[in-house]
Amino acid sequence: MKMKELILASSFTILLTGLFSYFIYQENRNANKVIPVMKETQKVISYIQNTNEFKEEYKSMYEQITFHEEENFFHEINCLLHLNYTPIEINELYDFVSHKNIEKLLDFEKMNLKNYYTIPNFEVDKIPRYEMYQDKTNTTLEEAVLKVNIGLDHEFYTQIEEIAKKDDYAILVNKYRFLGQYEPTDLKSLSYDEKYQLRQKAADAFEELVSFAKLENVFIRPYSAYRSYFYQQSIYNTYVNKDGKNMADTYSARPGHSEHQTGLAVDVWSEGLEELKESDANWLKENAYLFGFIVRYTKETEKITGYIEEPWHLRYLGKDLAKKVYESHLTYDEYYDLYLKNLN
Repeated sequence: MKMKELILASSFTILLTGLFSYFIYQENRNANKVIPVMKETQKVISYIQNTNEFKEEYKSMYEQITFHEEENFFHEINCLLHLNYTPIEINELYDFVSHKNIEKLLDFEKMNLKNYYTIPNFEVDKIPRYEMYQDKTNTTLEEAVLKVNIGLDHEFYTQIEEIAKKDDYAILVNKYRFLGQYEPTDLKSLSYDEKYQLRQKAADAFEELVSFAKLENVFIRPYSAYRSYFYQQSIYNTYVNKDGKNMADTYSARPGHSEHQTGLAVDVWSEGLEELKESDANWLKENAYLFGFIVRYTKETEKITGYIEEPWHLRYLGKDLAKKVYESHLTYDEYYDLYLKNLN
């Protein structure tokens, strides 16, 4: 009995020691979770006190605001406090809203942005347009943000923005984004005919695509590649005279709005024919991304792109980006707004 009692007593002591150690461990974990935040919030008040931005009336609020390293952070929180944002709301803004949006927010009366915290591509100055579009189309807020950002709450060729980085291989050109009279400087003639040119990376990738396609009994050739602003103007005017402006706008870009002007787009035919065979079109749809191209205009996306289906129109993006766009099942207009616009 004494041996059993000794064993039980020892076991009980070990259990108590273990529980006590676990309790201390958890307390330390919780303390470690709190201490960095306390240090950060303390950093705000201690640092701002030594700057011209310190305002005595906001002192108690500074103590509740988590420090962030954005440029002009102290000026911004003063502006937000002046607009009657609480410290909790300010912390949420810096956790969920882009810095560009916070900068824009300073020009407006106080807003409740909670509905936008999970929508990373929203823009503060477009909120009235989002809400109007959502009411008009009875869509989700996420969808309204995406469509309005593209420009689809306005007619095509209105609210036009001139593109800043025209040499960017990821450039988005559409009926709302304008190239001006841009001319690429690294055009390279294709081996089939020197009059067909693409920018160098796109030209090399197209040659690779054509060569590989032949191995799978797919034979294609280019019939239009780079077009200057003035050449596109001539083509567009010809179509307008033939079919009228409304019809021409469904299949031909206005000058300055054509992907061909970037030197990154090529139209193809099946070899020996003045059209693209369905089998060749299907091959391109499933395989072009492997070489850095996407089929830009499909039947399903006409309302977004504004163009009828063009299975022959290939747009070069580079292999990595083309794969991502292909796998997303989005138009490039949508993909660009969701994932690329803030990088450019």
